[in-house]
Amino acid sequence: MAASWNTQALPVAGLNTPAGAVTLAGRSRANHGISRNNMRVLGSFALVYVVDGQCEFGDDRGLRRTLRAGDAFLLFPDVAHFYDPGDGEPWDDIWLVFNGPPFEAWRSSGLLDPADPVWHVEPVAYWRQRVADVLTGAPGAAASLVEAARLLTLLAEMRVARVTGGSAQPEPWLDAACRQLETDEAIDWAEFSAAQGLTYEQFRKKFSAAMGVPPAQYRLARRLDRAALRLRTDDAPLRLVAEELGFCDEFHFSKLFKRRTGLSPTVYRAQWRGVRTKPVRVAGKV
Repeated sequence: MAASWNTQALPVAGLNTPAGAVTLAGRSRANHGISRNNMRVLGSFALVYVVDGQCEFGDDRGLRRTLRAGDAFLLFPDVAHFYDPGDGEPWDDIWLVFNGPPFEAWRSSGLLDPADPVWHVEPVAYWRQRVADVLTGAPGAAASLVEAARLLTLLAEMRVARVTGGSAQPEPWLDAACRQLETDEAIDWAEFSAAQGLTYEQFRKKFSAAMGVPPAQYRLARRLDRAALRLRTDDAPLRLVAEELGFCDEFHFSKLFKRRTGLSPTVYRAQWRGVRTKPVRVAGKV
């Protein structure tokens, strides 16, 4: 994807299927993008969602736009493009690269249109997480099918949100709440809600309406995402991973992890390391 100062690759299943596939994904910080003096043809579709800062976006069709947080832009396989900071500072984004027959069909029908590649959707915290949630975190053909289906759903909902003027109006507390919920720190829910000027029940209802899940479920999903990253990048024992991420024990962690990814932590780690292994049955109470 684009050159950047700090890019975190996100795990994709990566196998081509009749429904298409997400082939690359990542989060970029302090992104400098692609120079307008050296436009690029990617050769695939891509969706880039700006989560902070701004950039200048343009293509060889003559389009020029200044993009800010909340703007999603589409890249097309045969359209040369650039996106750079212009007169501003580098920006942060999350992105997916994808291809396949359904996306080509959407382009042919005008649902994906190179003449209309920028869709503004807010709140940023909600759509940032929706982009991340396209990915299953698991390898294999089945996971590729799920990711392609999730991406088609995301594109449809983004397009509708854009056409109707955006989903919900952004609220100042939402991004701050998401950032806090994504940490490993213990949370006093009553105190946390009061800091947002709300009772816990008010906070829970507002957060659930904006993000689609209750705050505790959102926090658990982010902890499991961090656990998946640990399993892919180091050999720490499951007991230690569970302890460091705040799970009561490795059996509870294993059951929750399998519920989210479809694989036990042991099998997930082995598959990402390219090791053949039989599924491990894990017992324990939720």
